[in-house]
Amino acid sequence: FEGEGTSESPYLLNSAEDLVKLANLTNASATAADYADKYYKLTADIDMTGISYKPISYATSMYTAQGSSFKGTLDGNNHIIKNLVVTGNNSNVGLFGMTTEGEIKNLTVENAKVAGYLNVGVVAGCPYTSKYTNITVKGHVEVNGYSYVGGVGGKNAYVNWTDITVDVDDTSYVKAESENYRTYVGGVSGFNGEGGHTFKNIT
Repeated sequence: FEGEGTSESPYLLNSAEDLVKLANLTNASATAADYADKYYKLTADIDMTGISYKPISYATSMYTAQGSSFKGTLDGNNHIIKNLVVTGNNSNVGLFGMTTEGEIKNLTVENAKVAGYLNVGVVAGCPYTSKYTNITVKGHVEVNGYSYVGGVGGKNAYVNWTDITVDVDDTSYVKAESENYRTYVGGVSGFNGEGGHTFKNIT
């Protein structure tokens, strides 16, 4: 990537190929630690049409990221990621699988179809201990999972969320298929962690 991955000189992401590359790097055991805690910035709107996408730091089990949880900061720079599609039956899936520390901010996701098992959301399956600020999900959205399913985040939000908007069409939905096991489903978040954090300016 162009840039150095620091707060002063973040890695720059300007294409679907860059997002796929970042996902591959954070999911490979040999490179996950080198890319999980850096700074990233989008420099353009990104269209994911036709892209086979595995989430950044996705998981094969309920709480464990495939390579390493994403501990970095991604600044969407008020750009849009559109037409995101995630398929399969993995846990912790979305644009991000599992995030800890750091922050996801100034990002819009427009049109998304995300499917998984546990912890499923458009932006993050397991947002956990990362801040989420100025996030919008809009357009047509379909989110399918077994349990802990949300329009923005799936399960376990333990840090402040601020200025979150879900503005989708009338045929959009968030669906958890579980009938007898902890269904937990929501338009914004499937399950919020306990504690003193706040959810502010949610639309």
